[in-house]
Amino acid sequence: MMSKVYIENYPIPSASMGSENPLPDIKNNTYIHAQIETTSAITEEEKQRIGTGMISTLLPYTIQDRYDRHYKEKIYQAVILENDYLKAVFLPELGGRLWSLIDKEKNKELLYRNPVFQPGNLALRNAWFSGGVEFNVSIKGHNPLTCSPIFARKIMMEDGSEGVRLYEYERIRGVAYSLDAWIPKDSHMLYIRPRIENRKDKNIWMYWWSNIAVPQTEETRVIVPANEMFINYFGNDHYILDSVDSVPYAFGSDISYPTRVHRSLDFFYKIPKEHRKWIAAVDGNGYGLIQCSTKEMLGRKLFVWGAGAGGKNWNQYLSDGSNEGYIEIQAGLAYTQLEHIPMDANDTWSWLEAYGSVEVSSEKAHGEWKEAQDAVETELDKKFPHGMDEMLNRELNRKTYEGELLMFGSGWGALENLIRSEEGELSLSDNCIFPEESLTDMQEEWVVLLKENRFPERPVHEEPKGYLVDEKWKLYLQEAMEIEENKHWYSYMHLGVMEYALGNVEAARTYMERSLECKENAWAARNLSMLWKNEYQDIEKAVYYIQRAVSSNRICRGILLDAATVLLTANKSDEWLSLYNCLSEDLRSDGRLKFNTALAHMQKKQYKEASKYLNDNLVMPDIKEGDTAISDVWQELYSHIVAEELQTTDSMLIQRTVEEKYPLGRLDFRTH
Repeated sequence: MMSKVYIENYPIPSASMGSENPLPDIKNNTYIHAQIETTSAITEEEKQRIGTGMISTLLPYTIQDRYDRHYKEKIYQAVILENDYLKAVFLPELGGRLWSLIDKEKNKELLYRNPVFQPGNLALRNAWFSGGVEFNVSIKGHNPLTCSPIFARKIMMEDGSEGVRLYEYERIRGVAYSLDAWIPKDSHMLYIRPRIENRKDKNIWMYWWSNIAVPQTEETRVIVPANEMFINYFGNDHYILDSVDSVPYAFGSDISYPTRVHRSLDFFYKIPKEHRKWIAAVDGNGYGLIQCSTKEMLGRKLFVWGAGAGGKNWNQYLSDGSNEGYIEIQAGLAYTQLEHIPMDANDTWSWLEAYGSVEVSSEKAHGEWKEAQDAVETELDKKFPHGMDEMLNRELNRKTYEGELLMFGSGWGALENLIRSEEGELSLSDNCIFPEESLTDMQEEWVVLLKENRFPERPVHEEPKGYLVDEKWKLYLQEAMEIEENKHWYSYMHLGVMEYALGNVEAARTYMERSLECKENAWAARNLSMLWKNEYQDIEKAVYYIQRAVSSNRICRGILLDAATVLLTANKSDEWLSLYNCLSEDLRSDGRLKFNTALAHMQKKQYKEASKYLNDNLVMPDIKEGDTAISDVWQELYSHIVAEELQTTDSMLIQRTVEEKYPLGRLDFRTH
């Protein structure tokens, strides 16, 4: 039958996302500021774009860090695309994730389908979840919209079959991006056509990786047509990129079997430029998933959590502990994920990806590397009898026609189109429709600014709404502030955020100070504290302003987290402990605030007190990937306790006793 698209209620036990953190990122997200070191094995040509295109702030996005670890069944509106052979499940409410791909003939799931929705701190905006296929656009560090709703629209093919278009406005690069998905008549392959439109008169940096989660078992083997690869490590504060020509061997093991890898690692494969682009993950019987693409997608990657205790804990922490976890096979526009690609002004990019099952004999799949590669290539010849590249390029040019709008995304695209229309500029897209009906209260005050030259003031106790950081919007706000009624704390605060995001730190500070002069408010005070701490490295000034912020607001978790960081950096542990003890019971039970309280007691050498907060009952939903804070502090804390208990300074005895008596256990998140 021809493919059909329909909406279906789709229940998943889910942790709550909570509301977004209302505070702007002021150089406070270490993930995007990590440095990259290359070894002598990396050529000058390969180094050219390493580290390019990185961003200095997440603005205009805010952090998503208020999720929990309590599951309640949630009904998602899934978009189902299927024919006689495949059933694909997309979740527009969760960034358009391809959540499930079922081989209907064998009744087998081809992806790792997480039994729960459990966010963890692994992405630019903090929240990220494992499972399915995540489509990452614009910026290294996962799609900014990976835990946010995006638009879904039905599309039609010339032969009458149906597909779906998933799309949104990505606000940092200022582009519209979309995914057209369809299954041709009588096809065993799902086709996905990404499209990125830069309809601005300036060049930008761009990025795309499709991250495909598949089940991890002892017999899982990842096969790719490459004999060379980059290896990417993450240390405590930076990346290290190396290169080897021994695929599939590294560290004395055959890393095509992911469970043999000892630690968390990225393997970026160097598929020859003219070779067909594909990657497959097969089970012990030689059956599994294959992803292939047109040649625009140069890169392929294997990500593993590794066989160490920390990696295993991460796999469990991102699920409900009922499975063996996952690995990721990935495909991207560059050879590594440590670089961005220049995109010309007024340019549009598009390519095609195909997903489906592959089956080769167990003997060949698990034989010599060349034999396994050739076996998959032979299956590709069967799937694409007229040539894989030729058939994919033909599908890439397939015409589609817009159908009904199935689900709304955010209102930011509609708002952007409003100002572009006002300025006589091109709309965001000639492919994606952002209806004004998608505007919400998040955009309301900016619509008022655009249409009425007025910027409404908010009560200081209310959290700020969405930020805008574009030069166009700055000019509109500045013009409105020539009118006296628009010169209030809220407009100055927003203007300060805009200036900071545009790289004007001094102007940002000036406007934040004016915001406080207009009216005492926690938001401008907190922002000034972060400016003094992270930009000027003046901890005394940072303390002064965070004290003012806390005096105005002791219920915003984000402000309290910043207060803990600033006060402990300034060795003001007593002040933090006094503040913590005055908080509501709900806030005192927060895992990260408890962790900071343990740190405060350690500053005071009150190790027994610290252990009441840092123990195996600690639950910190937003523990960060690559962060060794818990393990480092745990070792320090319990070393002091053991030394006191045993009355010894023997470091070897102390370390051995800590490991035996106070093991990290489920709190071990070390991946290196």
